[in-house]
Amino acid sequence: MNGNVKKVKCLICGAVFDASLDACPVCGVGRELSVPFEEEEPAFRKDTQEVFLILGNGAAGISAAEEIIKRNSTCSIIMVSDEAVPSYNRPMLTKSLSTLVNADEIAVHDAHWYTQNNIVNILGLRAEKIDTAAKTVTLSDKRILDYDKCIYALGSECFIPPNLRSSQPEVIAIRRISDVKKIRELTPGIKNTVVIGGGVLGLEAAWEMSKSSHVTVLEIAEKLMFRQLDDAAGDIIADIIRSKGIDFRLKADIRAIIGDTSVEGVELADGTQYPADLVIISCGVRPNVELARESGLAVGCGVTVNERMETNIPDIYACGDCAYYNGINHALWSQALEMGKIAGANAAGEQLEYKPAVPALTFEAMDTSLFAAGDNGKDPDIEYTTKEVRDMAKNTYEKCYYIDDRLAGVILIGDTSKLAELTEALNKK
Repeated sequence: MNGNVKKVKCLICGAVFDASLDACPVCGVGRELSVPFEEEEPAFRKDTQEVFLILGNGAAGISAAEEIIKRNSTCSIIMVSDEAVPSYNRPMLTKSLSTLVNADEIAVHDAHWYTQNNIVNILGLRAEKIDTAAKTVTLSDKRILDYDKCIYALGSECFIPPNLRSSQPEVIAIRRISDVKKIRELTPGIKNTVVIGGGVLGLEAAWEMSKSSHVTVLEIAEKLMFRQLDDAAGDIIADIIRSKGIDFRLKADIRAIIGDTSVEGVELADGTQYPADLVIISCGVRPNVELARESGLAVGCGVTVNERMETNIPDIYACGDCAYYNGINHALWSQALEMGKIAGANAAGEQLEYKPAVPALTFEAMDTSLFAAGDNGKDPDIEYTTKEVRDMAKNTYEKCYYIDDRLAGVILIGDTSKLAELTEALNKK
């Protein structure tokens, strides 16, 4: 690597970080999965006395703030979050579940950065009303904030199926640093953990909990990560899971969580019961759009935005998990970063357009690695050609899907050394 390069960009999550670090601080992958990055100062600048009000301080919110301050050094930025801590790298919650102590360890910026850039954090409060005519936002403590530009970046919440909703303290969906704290407090008494959901976050949590308890993963679907993996890749990952001593079941039709005042187990529709002292639910996310809908913003599956992240209301932008562009949102950290960048730059006065990248799935746990991006060959109306290399002894798998001789999808398991070149090929089609 060029010794003059001070920054690198992670190929997995899109984070830019110091080249001296051995791993990405956002998603935890090694620095070998990054490329040199030289950040260009934006040509557009406009210093004003405007107030930029950012609702939410996740990936999209903090990315928007970073882009605003690059273009406007005299404005004021207010970030509102219902969490009690400033922005942190949320993907590390499940990746560091067994070791994470507090949010400072995974903070995006230190306190000095906010002070230096005239950013005020209002923490532990919800935005309850947006008056789009008066350009004000009312918070849960009834204070009213004025804004010149508002960025709606309220993200998403874990989806809890109705039959799994429970007030038992040992039933947890990991979305916030407070959820990790709850699990750490419970850990000494946990002998059996059940993870409901076999996606990346569920499997990361399962791997972390397997270091201190017996773990069972229950996945309702017939195949593992059906939307991202082909059948062979799903079977390989399932075998790897089992090889690590983690019980794993597909087509797990869950009837109920058992227990009165505390969790005792999980029961399936066929009567099978799995003992549990802790149940982690990882069944996907749903965008936070109620405030947007009540405030008159156009909402479909999420807050509807154009290529500039503008909503139907002037001076209100939306980005991240809660925003839908062309009816699509994959709820990825990398996508939220890019959406936030476009929203922040345009709120500051520039005219940039969002260009979606090929969605990708990554997994680093259970002594293996997984990368999957693009089309996995499941469309019956498309004729695919494929190239496959598999090593049973090493548990490695490489599969490329082509449409009209153009790379359309890729799956790598065990050996992800070709990730950079294949990602570039995918994005260039």
